[in-house]
Amino acid sequence: MRRTYLLFLLLALCAVVPSAQPTDPFRPEHPIVMGRGGSYTATAHGYNSFFHNPAGFARGGELTLASVNLWVFMDRELVDLARELAGSGFSMNGADGARSIDPDAYENLQEDFTELQEWIETTDPAIIESILQTAAGDSGVTFEEGDDIAAIIAAAGTDDIVEFLLAFEAAAEAEAGSGYPAGLISGIVAGIEAGLPSGYLRAGGQVGLGYAGNGIGLGLFAKAEATVDGTTILQAYGTAHNTITFVGGLGLTFGSLDLGVSIRPTILGFTRVNAAPIVSSYLTGASIDLATMFTNTVYYGSGLGVDIGALLRLGPFQVGLAVKDLLGTRIVYRKSDFDTYYRSLLQGSLPIGDELTPAEQDGIGLIPMKVNAGLQFHPDLGTLARVIDPSVGVDLLDITSLTRTLQAGEALAPEQILSVLNFGAELRLLRILSLRGGYYGGYLAAGLGMKLFFVDVNAAVVGDFGRDTDGGWGFSNVGGSVELAIRL
Repeated sequence: MRRTYLLFLLLALCAVVPSAQPTDPFRPEHPIVMGRGGSYTATAHGYNSFFHNPAGFARGGELTLASVNLWVFMDRELVDLARELAGSGFSMNGADGARSIDPDAYENLQEDFTELQEWIETTDPAIIESILQTAAGDSGVTFEEGDDIAAIIAAAGTDDIVEFLLAFEAAAEAEAGSGYPAGLISGIVAGIEAGLPSGYLRAGGQVGLGYAGNGIGLGLFAKAEATVDGTTILQAYGTAHNTITFVGGLGLTFGSLDLGVSIRPTILGFTRVNAAPIVSSYLTGASIDLATMFTNTVYYGSGLGVDIGALLRLGPFQVGLAVKDLLGTRIVYRKSDFDTYYRSLLQGSLPIGDELTPAEQDGIGLIPMKVNAGLQFHPDLGTLARVIDPSVGVDLLDITSLTRTLQAGEALAPEQILSVLNFGAELRLLRILSLRGGYYGGYLAAGLGMKLFFVDVNAAVVGDFGRDTDGGWGFSNVGGSVELAIRL
């Protein structure tokens, strides 16, 4: 049971990426688009027009009464770690053995954390607070009787948990009468590296509803996502964000040309997170307080995004162009503590909060404009299309990211250029089953969809497959997305 719970923590909470807002907080990782290799700018119609090209509003109507979309991306190191933890033992190694778990180090880690917790519980709280103040540089953090090691880590509010813990150990060893077991935390840090390596994780979900087609687009969407990275679990940080977005748009047809525009009022909140308090609670057998993973400051605000798009039909070919976040979408942020923000959301409101300094606002306030272009080949097979209906597309996504890199005086890396290129195909059979495949910005993609009456189920997987150090085929990153929708 404990291994299963730790697996859940690693996959759902563990580590998260740098402290900046997401660059495209509105767009989900939808399995229809993912399965097609991301090539949807010239294909846009129905529900995904909201996210990829509002010109799709000018096409046939599609009503989505409810859509639940979940996705996850992770690297091979985390996949190997999850497989080991989920198994009956810790014997499974990665292809090159770099991230295999040392069972002795894992067991020792649990024992060391328990010993640290027992020392905290049996030591005078005034001594612990004195140590904490010294380690935190007299920053005002406090310690109360009953607090555990997870609470101490969370209260420190530092970006480098390892540095803080080592400073805590140095202060404890220097504190007269502390009775601190010398070298205990140093051993824990070494055990973390040997026993519980970390990896990359990005996970999120979106629920939505909307009508797109016949010249209009109206939708409401709520999304949450966290992105994860860290060399060890104690040094795993990042951001979690949530958005609530309403979309209103229009589509017009002029002969073979469809034009569309959408306006997106959005409420966006994000905070930095770290996994260390959660992991320490688990290893000491203490109750898990998920709130301790969030830092005390939440940034939140609202903004108005504008998207424009065009679709041109040239026989079996269609050309698409979409400008997302026209001229950039500026979010005017405020900040609050996590507890106040969380309680306000539960009550259906936002806290008053505090204004940001100009420097803080400049660093996080703008979602950049993105320009996407696409080409689709969709032959008209007449009545045969009821049985088999193929299409092929290619997209260049976020072309402006290359421009931003050059403007910053940096060289374009081959990986960045390849990430812009997306292409794929879809084969619809009997208008019920859809088979998809493609190249998704550096990943190979495959997808499957099935629609029976009003129930629409879609799934996709992606991975950057290649040869490992032993010459065998495998992947270094893998991802997947699923959607269950009621769609008419």
